[in-house]
Amino acid sequence: MKRIFLAGAVALGLALAACGQQQQAPAQGEENPTTSAPTLNVNIGPEGAAGINTALSMDLESVRAAAPLYDVALVEDQVEGQPFTAITLSSGGQEVFRALPTADGRHIHAIVTRSTRAKSPTQEGVGAARFAVAPPEQVEFCLSEFVEGAAGFACSTAEDGTFWRVYKLPDGYDGPSDPFDAIDPDVLHDATLSEMRWIAPRV
Repeated sequence: MKRIFLAGAVALGLALAACGQQQQAPAQGEENPTTSAPTLNVNIGPEGAAGINTALSMDLESVRAAAPLYDVALVEDQVEGQPFTAITLSSGGQEVFRALPTADGRHIHAIVTRSTRAKSPTQEGVGAARFAVAPPEQVEFCLSEFVEGAAGFACSTAEDGTFWRVYKLPDGYDGPSDPFDAIDPDVLHDATLSEMRWIAPRV
């Protein structure tokens, strides 16, 4: 696997069983509510997140229109001490995705998730998936990164990749973590998926 260093930087399955009940087909012209009801889009990958696939305007109306099943709200956030306003997409009182703005604050720059409900294109989940199961062609470009205050790394297809998997190194690892190539290869396989990011197209 080609790894390049650059310094810096659910599907919740519901099985509905009707024990002892005989299913009746809906009357002609009548929709079956079980099959027609919309479901929450918890997918994130190279093509987008939560059903959003463009650099939408960074406002509640635009995000609500693109992801109508989510509770959408403004929230104050910061990066390296620099404050900004983000937009959260929540369900059942739990945040699933967070939209981050471009430098001018006008459009969505990225959508990130640390929710166990979100799923990658290969159904990986935060907190469960390991680097060892990531498709090799999707993690060819990796760089060291601090994750929740601990050593970790982020990987994509290339430096300009649109979908990034972010991993946290195992607790207790005290070896080198920067640059990426200095990380013990035996440790890499056990790194845990901590975050997923989709980068919106530039506007």
